[in-house]
Amino acid sequence: MANRWIVRSKNEKISFYMVKKDVYKTIAVLISLLLAVLLGLMVGVDFIPVHEVIHYTFHLAPIENEFALGELRMPRVLSGAIVGASLAVAGLIVQGIIRNPLASPDVIGVTGGASVSAVLFLTYFSDSIGVQWTPIFSVIGAIITFFIIYLFSLHPSITANRIVLIGIGLSSLANALVMYILVTSASFSSERAYLWLTGSLYGVNWLQTISILVSFIVLFLIVMWSKREFELYSYGDSVAVQLGLNLKRFRILFLFFSALLCGLSVSVAGGIGFIGLLTPHISRRIVRHHTSLLLITTACIGAMLVVLADWIGRIAFQPSDIPVGVFTSGIGAPFFIYLLIKNRNSF
Repeated sequence: MANRWIVRSKNEKISFYMVKKDVYKTIAVLISLLLAVLLGLMVGVDFIPVHEVIHYTFHLAPIENEFALGELRMPRVLSGAIVGASLAVAGLIVQGIIRNPLASPDVIGVTGGASVSAVLFLTYFSDSIGVQWTPIFSVIGAIITFFIIYLFSLHPSITANRIVLIGIGLSSLANALVMYILVTSASFSSERAYLWLTGSLYGVNWLQTISILVSFIVLFLIVMWSKREFELYSYGDSVAVQLGLNLKRFRILFLFFSALLCGLSVSVAGGIGFIGLLTPHISRRIVRHHTSLLLITTACIGAMLVVLADWIGRIAFQPSDIPVGVFTSGIGAPFFIYLLIKNRNSF
């Protein structure tokens, strides 16, 4: 027992243990995320010292670079962190439910479904209704796609690997629909939608940041509260049912949570690919014994990847601002090919 901490209340209603090594690793990941956020806030076209970042964050004193930090960098960096965390947690849930390492919201077409709905709204309805309704349409598209995949999964002949192939087909269909909408729409509307589709955090404002932050906190706490059901499901269907888990309710509920996380992320940053695929594989190598720590680690690593990719896009190719989705796809696509080769005998 020397390698773990046991937490137990007096009435034993709360009882769990944590492996010390996993706790230390999770703390290290949290510190790494904090450093990545500081890097994104400090380093840009102009360098902002760390003491100015601290002064602005805690309202200790006025700073010289208040506009650049408060209105440009901070909303962008914080939104990137929240988007990355949301996509990563959604990917962890999807891989757990489908029980396939190749599954993620973008690979199985959920991101594409959210993009179709959002682009349709941006192109034809945003001028009359208002851009602020984009998240609602994005979430609706993600939910519809998720439940199409779920209906396929109910058929006994459809294996987990075939669900991934079906998802890839849905993703291709979504891309075709998006291109059709862009080609047949007015040039101004299509240009605006195209820039959003690349997966960019450019121009994110405080309203979007606060909205997605509140949504993520609520959804993440709900998932954390339901982690026991997730743990039961990992033992297999027969064992989970014997232990009292309602499989149908669990799958629908967690798919719904994943759709919300994915749809909200797409509404703010567009189609940032492969974060949901890559991050769970990294986090499982860091944390192995505790679902809560795995969820926290996954969220932090996803946030860190997006923040760093966006920072590279801002810095490496000045004066151009390269969309964050370019870098995440550049890293994730080879990893996906590697997973395909590794699991080639399963298809």
